[in-house]
Amino acid sequence: MKNITLLFLLLSTLGHAQIPSGYYDTANGLNGYLLKSELSTIITNGYNGQSYGALITLYDTSDNDAYYDNGTQTNTILDMYSEIPNAADPYNWTIGMSANCGNYNSEADCYNREHIFPQGFFSQNEPMRSDAHHVIPSDGWVNGLRSSFPFGKVNPNGTNVTTTLNGSKKGPSITSGFSGTVFEPIDEFKGDIARMLLYFATRYENNINDSGWDAANASSNNPRDGSSDQFYEQWYINLLLDWHNSDPVSQKEIDRNNDIYVHQNNRNPFIDNPQYVTLIWASNNNPNGDLFATLKDTFVDIDMDGYGSVGDQITYEYQINNIGTTNLFNLTAVADLGAFAAPGQLSQLNAGVNSTDAFGTLTYTLTPSDISSVCGCVINKITITSDFNAAGTSGSFSVESDDPDNFTNTDSNGDMLPDDDTKTTLVIAPFSGAATELFISEYIEGSGNNKAIEVANFTGAFIDLSNYSIQISPNGNGWTNALALSGTLANQSVYVIANGSATPAITGQADLLVGSSGPLSFNGNDAVGLFKGTILLDVVGNPTNSTVFAEDETLIRKATVSSPNSVFNKSGEWNIFAQDNFSDLGMHSYGGTASNSENILPNVTIYPNPSTGTFYLDGSVSAIDRIAIYDLSGRLLKTDWSPNGFTIHSKGIFIARLNIGDQIMSYKLIVK
Repeated sequence: MKNITLLFLLLSTLGHAQIPSGYYDTANGLNGYLLKSELSTIITNGYNGQSYGALITLYDTSDNDAYYDNGTQTNTILDMYSEIPNAADPYNWTIGMSANCGNYNSEADCYNREHIFPQGFFSQNEPMRSDAHHVIPSDGWVNGLRSSFPFGKVNPNGTNVTTTLNGSKKGPSITSGFSGTVFEPIDEFKGDIARMLLYFATRYENNINDSGWDAANASSNNPRDGSSDQFYEQWYINLLLDWHNSDPVSQKEIDRNNDIYVHQNNRNPFIDNPQYVTLIWASNNNPNGDLFATLKDTFVDIDMDGYGSVGDQITYEYQINNIGTTNLFNLTAVADLGAFAAPGQLSQLNAGVNSTDAFGTLTYTLTPSDISSVCGCVINKITITSDFNAAGTSGSFSVESDDPDNFTNTDSNGDMLPDDDTKTTLVIAPFSGAATELFISEYIEGSGNNKAIEVANFTGAFIDLSNYSIQISPNGNGWTNALALSGTLANQSVYVIANGSATPAITGQADLLVGSSGPLSFNGNDAVGLFKGTILLDVVGNPTNSTVFAEDETLIRKATVSSPNSVFNKSGEWNIFAQDNFSDLGMHSYGGTASNSENILPNVTIYPNPSTGTFYLDGSVSAIDRIAIYDLSGRLLKTDWSPNGFTIHSKGIFIARLNIGDQIMSYKLIVK
């Protein structure tokens, strides 16, 4: 909440220039782009451009911080990228202390001039460069961080998100219509920035003097649409209107507008008359379209077993509501999961009209990965895309569906509408021997470069590894160095990632060799995680602190563990071995029903490995009930063996699976 004293408001009203009488008279009765063009004429006529250097002097009055901190900081510059409205600021720029500069190394070094519409897009040409209505004081480092990225809503869970000291962010966009990198100021100033950008679109609609910035899609970051009327691409207009509506004009903006009028003899019309925004960009020549879609699930137990099983189905009822003020055309729908019975196009949906199941029933059939998923559920959504006219020439927009049964609504794409995914929780049959997902089965933190991670598959199905990765949290500082996995991992098989400089006893078992700077650079206090997409499935260590958990140790998952665990439980789930113990690498003992006495790994060794085809057995051979040899496609090759060993007659990589009671031990074998 803004803290403004009554005395200051009174002085502000008396001491600043006001809207001149009749300033906007010629705009009366207009709307749409006719209004915009007339406003452009009004704020261009009489414009008295000042020098770029004069902005610094102007900021002492136009951007004086008298609006927060109970009015106690009138000797400082108000920086929207560092101001914290309801608490102490992380730093301040004192007026008269020469705090502005051009060189900086980090946040809070100095402030400079930030062009809300980046000056690189208009080649630093005047009068745009020195127009105070869109050039603000900003911390130099944050100004550089924002660079020329467009404004938008940042995905807080995305990768490479940078957050400034007041909570502004740079990172991947979740703004509908733009998937690149965006910069997001705090909510307090979103309306301010929107009105600056709309001012720029109005003031310079006819200053087409640089083909680079004026052209549509001139660069990936430039949101211009190439026109002089709408000016910005539709996704950017939607964003600016949302921010304009959610953060109304403040006294700070009114005072700044008055100061700039004294400085350069023109005004921002959207501060003086906020209703102009919707009169222009929501008028008949740029219709305001909006949709709200819902997706509701019904589980269909095809095999009537009372559980979610492969082949069972989820059917969805969906509704598309045109909640805007104009008719929409060419509606299409895409589902994350499943298929529509009648895919195609809904040619028209009039304003205020609802349509149910317009593309026929949406049905999804459960797969093995659904049954073994980490959440025991199916998450789905649909995306509806629509045009503003039948010809599809006046822009389009998309919305994501909402789960009507989820009353804790989120708005992930910033379109001011809820868009929770529809989640169907499955009742999974009791444990029948299959693991729920891939899990980390072995962790080796040996001497020197002797480091390896083993991932096991006992799900009962082949697993495509392309959606999985290994990541590290160095000293508890957050996940990084994602290493994507690839290929297919057969059931009852393991996948070994090892440091390429490790001893041959490790590298000989590896499916993937990596360097020392990636996720295999752990040292006993760096957590290692197995991810599926962006979801952390399994972890060794604590990713939030640097406490030593397994220095100079080999950890092997206990045979009773049948699921990954995103919380590390060393004593409950892991057997602990001394440094440089590699005897179990390349195989894993698994048995979901093993008793406590069976948690001790049977001592069975297959050697030599690699070999020329003949393998020998050593250890508790009498305990083996069965040995089966498979190739990497999962084809069973042989089951005959003797207590002494067995022979494989072709070259390649094979899997030997040993059944010992309720446990299964898988070995990767190499025939040269």
